Amino acid sequence: MQRRDFLGSALAAGLAQPALANPNWPDRPVRFIIPFPPGGGTDICGRLIGQRFSEIFRQPFVVDNRGGAGSMIGTRAAGQAPPDGYTLLFNGTLSVIRDGFDPRTVIQHVARVAITHNILVVNERVPASTVPEFIDYARARPGRLNHGTAGPLTSQHLAAVMFDLMAGTKIENVHYRGTGPSVAGILTDEVQLMFGSMSAVLPLIQEGKVKALATASARRSRLLPNLPTVGEFIPGYAAELTYSVSTPHGVAPSILRRIEEGARQAVADGPALEGLLSRGFEPAYETGDSLNQAIDADMRRWADVLQRAGIRLEDL
Repeated sequence: MQRRDFLGSALAAGLAQPALANPNWPDRPVRFIIPFPPGGGTDICGRLIGQRFSEIFRQPFVVDNRGGAGSMIGTRAAGQAPPDGYTLLFNGTLSVIRDGFDPRTVIQHVARVAITHNILVVNERVPASTVPEFIDYARARPGRLNHGTAGPLTSQHLAAVMFDLMAGTKIENVHYRGTGPSVAGILTDEVQLMFGSMSAVLPLIQEGKVKALATASARRSRLLPNLPTVGEFIPGYAAELTYSVSTPHGVAPSILRRIEEGARQAVADGPALEGLLSRGFEPAYETGDSLNQAIDADMRRWADVLQRAGIRLEDL
């Protein structure tokens, strides 16, 4: 079977020609694509940012949920839109290439706005309350515990793959169309665990419907400071999820600068910031070369994880 190149080859960024700038942008509603169904972390964070953009730019930013294929459907839709600034994509940073498709060939990341913590949670049927207890439980049941993801190669899936590699467990991944459906799966015992985005699982934790064992990020959450990280038990483990605003290639630089400034304002202060923090999102503003270099490094890291795990994209 032909070996895939996870990092891709030539990107389209340097080939696209900028569109003519509209000095009045935006002077009509903007389509705001969220490539997952309603109810998950990307949707929750995206709606908060979209609402704040509507206030900043005084035009509606209309959410368009285009879920499926681990966000590829919505990403392709955004990339195929005219490069006039009236179609934006809001997504968790895409970390791997799948089906020969590198999202960077059709969209450009303009501004990172937030980071969230994927939380390792188990349902009430799993007799474990700590990461070491869960590792022992899972090692004794290889292939018998199901893990719910938001789709193949999403941050939740990658977090579980890395966990298996570093903890010596074998967890079966069940892929849904988004985090919302996977939450229903853990409540009905279709899956027994999740690396779920905090915004999606925090209410379940607070209501005692699932048990939080640890955050998958490199640092503890500001919202749950007493919750340990997986890395405190498995040194070197870290699987963070960040969110960015992107556009098709070719959008005029002046419009890109306005989007960057709008993103900066959206996470700087006020009700939007309070809304983000209360739902488990933390502001993390980044643009330009720094953002692109961070994404490139992330993609290389996850390509290595998938290769070490022996995961072939053809099998997903």
